[in-house]
Amino acid sequence: ARKGWAASHGDPSVVVAVIDSGIDTRIPQLAASLWTNSDEVPGNGVDDDRNGYVDDVHGWDFRDGDASSLTGTPIHGHGTFVASIIAARPGEYPIVGVAPGVTLMDVRFLDSAHRFASSDWKTFARAIEYAVDNGARIINLSIFANARPPDYFEKAVADARARGVILVGISGNLGENQVMYPGKYKSVLAVSATDRADLLATFSNRGPEVAVCAPGDSITAFTVGGRPATESGTSFAAPHVSGALALLLSLNPRLSADEAVEVLESSCEDLGQRGPDPLFGSGLIDVGAAVERLLGS
Repeated sequence: ARKGWAASHGDPSVVVAVIDSGIDTRIPQLAASLWTNSDEVPGNGVDDDRNGYVDDVHGWDFRDGDASSLTGTPIHGHGTFVASIIAARPGEYPIVGVAPGVTLMDVRFLDSAHRFASSDWKTFARAIEYAVDNGARIINLSIFANARPPDYFEKAVADARARGVILVGISGNLGENQVMYPGKYKSVLAVSATDRADLLATFSNRGPEVAVCAPGDSITAFTVGGRPATESGTSFAAPHVSGALALLLSLNPRLSADEAVEVLESSCEDLGQRGPDPLFGSGLIDVGAAVERLLGS
């Protein structure tokens, strides 16, 4: 990432929506990166922009039906962890996101235990629609399901992609030979996880839908309360990819979703068998190489 930062730390006009368990927006290194809805007047109890969400200044909590992840039911640390990998600003702790200059939209969907029920698919679809309607260029989906989603959810995902939004998903954490939904969809960029030896992490699912891989084993980032923590999972590989794509869009806002993904995939470090494969996809993302390829093209 440091090589990429020589060209850009990310542009605040690039919005990455984190649909997850909520972001702890009290953390200074994350608060500075928050998306702000300029058409909404904070705290006046009025839906100023008439989008159906009152006071949605930094996003929307679809779990509690209010404007802040920090009111109502407690948030799980997962979303905060993901968000800090994408765009934590430099600060007191030596934790910084891949694209610290871009903007984070907080879209809470998961409950306090980092879960959702089969009855929540319509809410999940609305969360995606909200992110798209409010200008997200990238949606990070560090979520996987054990069953195939309903058709209307697949349509919401496909519609988002058709509108030029990049959806970054995960392969899953069961160590199985199948990519889980929503990462399994063609319209979602499925990410598997590598360990410190650039091998497939033991927990990472694999399959023909894997597009790229990224570090996901023993990752250090922020959890609720601003405390550093170290966690593992494909959930934490995906935000590395979201951050890398956000840097590319920062350097060339005219890039289409397909073009940005092509630059990223074509600059990966090939791992495993030669060429794309079910474990690593096109390979391990290389932010510096991706930026060089973009600027050299």
